[in-house]
Amino acid sequence: MRRERSGEGVTHDDLIKGLLLCPRLLREFCRAFLPELGGLVELDGLQYVDKEHPRAGSTPRRTGDILVKAKWRGSEAAMLMHIEGQSRVQSCMTERLVEYAMRDALRYRLPVLPVLLLTAGQPAEKPPGILDWRFGTLARIHAKCPVVAFRQMRPERYLRSRNVAALALTSLMPLTPSQQVHAIVQTLAESLRQRLAPDELEAATAFVTHYLPLGPQQALQVEAAVRKLSETEPELAAMPRLVNPFVQIGRIHGREEGREEGREEGREEGVLEGRLRGSREMSLRLVERKFPGLGKRVSPLLVRLGSDEVIAFGEALLFMNSPLECLAWLRRACGDS
Repeated sequence: MRRERSGEGVTHDDLIKGLLLCPRLLREFCRAFLPELGGLVELDGLQYVDKEHPRAGSTPRRTGDILVKAKWRGSEAAMLMHIEGQSRVQSCMTERLVEYAMRDALRYRLPVLPVLLLTAGQPAEKPPGILDWRFGTLARIHAKCPVVAFRQMRPERYLRSRNVAALALTSLMPLTPSQQVHAIVQTLAESLRQRLAPDELEAATAFVTHYLPLGPQQALQVEAAVRKLSETEPELAAMPRLVNPFVQIGRIHGREEGREEGREEGREEGVLEGRLRGSREMSLRLVERKFPGLGKRVSPLLVRLGSDEVIAFGEALLFMNSPLECLAWLRRACGDS
C-alpha cells in the first residue's frame, strides 16, 4: 500500500493506526463511523489479528492495515481496516481492498469485511466503495465496502459528542479556526473525564497535535479555555500540562511568522534602498559630467534626498546652466535655503 508522509518520518496511516490499535478507541470509532456494525458484531469482544505476513511475489507488507476478529451473529468473522493515506482518490482502491480482504480470508479462513478509511483527498472527490462487474446474464461480481472519507464529513455532530475517537478524528475534517480550538480542548477534556489509559491518552493527543497546528491567536484561545475548565472541574486539573505543547507550538508559529514578515519587510526595504542608492550614484555621475569638479560638494546633499526628489533632480539637471544653479536647487530641496 502506498504510504503518504504527513510529517518527518510520520505517515497518515501511522497516526490513525495509533488511535485504532487502542481497543477502547477502536470501539468508539466503530460506534461513531460504522454504527450499523454494532448490530452485527459484539464490539466489546474485538480482538486484533496479526496479519503482518509475507506477501506473494514482490507485493509489500500492508503495514497500514488493521485486522480485527469479532463474533459475527454467533460465529467468528474478521473486519479489515484498510487505511489509505493517499492525497488523491484512485479508481482502483475498491478492487485493491477486495483483493486484500480475499487474501486475508484465505489465510485465516474467515469472512472478512473490508473498510476503507480515506484520511486525505479532496473534499469534492467522490470516494469509491462499490465493485460491480457484469458479464451479461452469465455472471456478476458485486462487492460493496464501507468507506469513511473524513475530508467529506461535516464535523459538527462529532464535535458535540463525548466520543474521544470521533473528537480526535475531526482533525481530518474541514474545520474552521474556532472548531480547531474546540476539537483540541474537547478531545483532551473528554480523555481526562473518561480516565483514558495512558496509551489511549497519548494516541489521542498525538493525533490532534499533528493535525491541528495552532496559530498564535488560536493558542491563546486554547490556553484560556483550558484554564477555565481546569479551575471549574477538578478532574481536569492536568489539562494545562497536556495542552502546553499546543500553546508552545502556536507561540513558535507566531514567532516564526513574525520573523518571516520581518525578513520580507527587510528584503523589500533593502530593494528600495538599493534602488535609491543607485539613483543617487547615477545623478552624481551626471553632475560630474556636466559640471566637472562639483561632485564633492553635491554628494552630501544628494544623500539627503528621497527617491522622488532624486528623480526630480535628474530631470532638472538637464536644464541647469551653471554649478551655482545646481547647488542652489539641491539646497532648496534639502531645506537649507
